[in-house]
Amino acid sequence: MKNKLFLLLTLAFVSVSTFAQTMPKDADPKLWARALKIHKKAIIIDGHNDIPSPLVDEDFNLATDSVGKFHADGDPFHTDLNRFKRSGITGEFFSIYVSGSTLKTGGAMRRAMEMIDATNREVEKHPNELLACTTAADIRRAKKQNKVCVLMGIEGGYVIENSLFALRNFYRLGIRYMTLTHNVTHDWADAHRDEPKNNGLSEFGKTVVREMNRLGMLVDISHVSVKTMSDALDVSTAPIIASHSGARGVNDHTRNVPDEILKRLPKNGGVIMINFYPSFLDARTNKEENERTAKLKTQTDALKEQYKNDRAAFNEAERKLYAENPIYIAPYTRIVDHIDHIKKVAGIDYVGIGSDYDGIPFLPEGMNGMEDLPLVTYEMLKRGYTETEIRKVLGENFLRAFSKAEDAAKINSRQISGQGSLKKIRN
Repeated sequence: MKNKLFLLLTLAFVSVSTFAQTMPKDADPKLWARALKIHKKAIIIDGHNDIPSPLVDEDFNLATDSVGKFHADGDPFHTDLNRFKRSGITGEFFSIYVSGSTLKTGGAMRRAMEMIDATNREVEKHPNELLACTTAADIRRAKKQNKVCVLMGIEGGYVIENSLFALRNFYRLGIRYMTLTHNVTHDWADAHRDEPKNNGLSEFGKTVVREMNRLGMLVDISHVSVKTMSDALDVSTAPIIASHSGARGVNDHTRNVPDEILKRLPKNGGVIMINFYPSFLDARTNKEENERTAKLKTQTDALKEQYKNDRAAFNEAERKLYAENPIYIAPYTRIVDHIDHIKKVAGIDYVGIGSDYDGIPFLPEGMNGMEDLPLVTYEMLKRGYTETEIRKVLGENFLRAFSKAEDAAKINSRQISGQGSLKKIRN
């Protein structure tokens, strides 16, 4: 009996101590321990991770220790299997991101298929750690099995190449949300930082949203214009999400969601999942980052020419140049400022986590990778959030929205939509 008790205590200590290295300086040890306990019990869902890009382009393997390693473009890695364990994440949306440049070059659908395959192969290689998921029930099952639930979302609605046939087949392949566009306006949806040409969503774009509702695929309003956000809310009969955005009321950036949209969330039931990129979190970081880029352009261009045949050497030289010209990096507490704002404007039921791991050049001060996610839980607890509220933000809010989207699809399952293609866009 004593040996059994000792074993249980040891296992409990080990499971909690996996988070211990992230304890912030000057933290209250008792509050930190309580935060870790809440974090460990919670179902945690992250709305956006760009790790599929290096899976395809750099032959990255999630079993690799990514700490201290860099992407081909010089940005640090945030994700690997060990970091997943330390993060406490239950469900992770792998982003099937396709560049808007494919609108000129073509190949969007093929690129998406490559990334879906790479994601599936990673799950197949690591069955003890990863579980392929497509439903809310799968996420809860993964929690019980102590595995990471791998879900997929398309980033860039142009991937369907104006075809509802393609949209339906992507759903069959496991895609459970689609960001209506990325940073470019296309045939049926306007982007946040591009010239509008549809006044939000075109009529075909609205058909796409209705078909996503019918399928049970979540509509993602990250990257879109405010008018596109509004049109999506007008049309959608299921909850929408912003898989990786922030609150414009905290930082007036076009990638963030304005209060006029937040106020509509309670009726819709949607969730805004907070992006961790400091320039989206904080105006000062955004300003200083842009100023540094402009200031160092001549030197950066010279380095590109000097190391035009050695990408690794260029990346190292650029990192050194940036280190010599530091900027203000917003702290991780800024994430919770955005959560606070959405809680105030929309309510605690309409906010979640959408890190953008491995899709952003750097994380907030105090964070190095997904292993530091417990800091967000600690900060919420420090600010007086209840355990119930924390668990809602970490994952339960998304689970509710996901489940409601599934329910809406069941109701609409007998409504067979039109075939729909580019022809309808031209009308």
